[in-house]
Amino acid sequence: MVKYVVILFEVHQPYRLKTDLVSGLINNFSSRDLRDLIFDEGLNSTVIKKVSSRCYIPTTKLLIETLKSVRGSVKINFSFSGVVLEQLMRYVPEVIELFKDLINSELAEVVVEPYYHSLTSVYEDPREFITQVNLQVGLIKELFGVVPNVFVNTEMIYNNTIASIVSDLGFKAVFTEGVERVLKGRSPNHVYSPPTSTIHLFLRNYRLSDDVAFRFTNRSWDQYPLFADKYLDWIMKSPGDLVVLAMDYETFGEHQSVESGILEFLKHLIMFMVKNGVEVLTASEAVKMFKPVDVYDVPPENTISWADVEKDLSAWLGCEEQLTVFNRHKSLWRVINELDDNDDLISVWRYLSTSDHYYYISSKGESSGEVHKYFLPYGSRINAYCILNTALTILELRMLGLLNSW
Repeated sequence: MVKYVVILFEVHQPYRLKTDLVSGLINNFSSRDLRDLIFDEGLNSTVIKKVSSRCYIPTTKLLIETLKSVRGSVKINFSFSGVVLEQLMRYVPEVIELFKDLINSELAEVVVEPYYHSLTSVYEDPREFITQVNLQVGLIKELFGVVPNVFVNTEMIYNNTIASIVSDLGFKAVFTEGVERVLKGRSPNHVYSPPTSTIHLFLRNYRLSDDVAFRFTNRSWDQYPLFADKYLDWIMKSPGDLVVLAMDYETFGEHQSVESGILEFLKHLIMFMVKNGVEVLTASEAVKMFKPVDVYDVPPENTISWADVEKDLSAWLGCEEQLTVFNRHKSLWRVINELDDNDDLISVWRYLSTSDHYYYISSKGESSGEVHKYFLPYGSRINAYCILNTALTILELRMLGLLNSW
């Protein structure tokens, strides 16, 4: 019977693009103008304020109050993208202060991800991926005064090569998805390691995680309504050593509305965990407590993620349009890095590396397609494809202008 749980909340919001970018193709502009030209600051400020009021502020206040009341017997892990922290610092600094309260009170641990929530970990050249990880480590240290030693990749994208890179960077553990075709009958509720290093792997129990993240308000689900005591019973009756629950933080109040009872569910779950002697650990505590029991072998050609039913890269690279813009964007990296005075250009290029831009273009149908459509801000996947292509054209035009000035 499981008595240990690790909870990870992912906090991320992309910089969404303007839908009318034609002026950027016909007007003269400087590198400094690029960000204002391409990204929709009005929409981005509206979204971050809305999500903060619905999720970040009430949920974090609830966690502060509840976790302090149980005197540290339950702790949470958070992973933030750099781009969401930028937006919070600019538009809703109250949220940053709430997270600081949790972290300074040692009620939460920060887990690092790539600053731009990008797909750079699957590039053949790892340098940009490493740069984005180090940028995020620096931001977390500056903002929260801590140096993280646990890693989670964008959307839990993972393979053996990524594990080796992250291990070489000094991280002690990685969160990723517990995928059945890799587990081959084994339980995700153990700590594993890759074949290439001794780094700890914490595998998300996707069934239990998605019961909250996706099925909590699904009235056609045979377990609806879900109550905290029943959910904890499922956790405790699971085989293995520890259960890893990981989901978007926006589950609480944004994806699942406050009116659904999701915040009360979270509060009661914490209280029931304490009452039943379930220890809810930080990732670092779990590293010290558990040793890997077996190898979790994921070659690069079989890269996994937590996205969609396929749990691979197809959420971002599964159709021709996605591959076209991904390869086009990637091809600009080397040229931009060779340009002088390229800070503004590389910044915009990195914002365009955010995985959401490619996710919006997915051609999937059925249940996975419905999730893609839920997040889509541009009306259709073809609009998303055209908008991202236009943004890349604007970036290329500015690069060409600099090259011609040499």
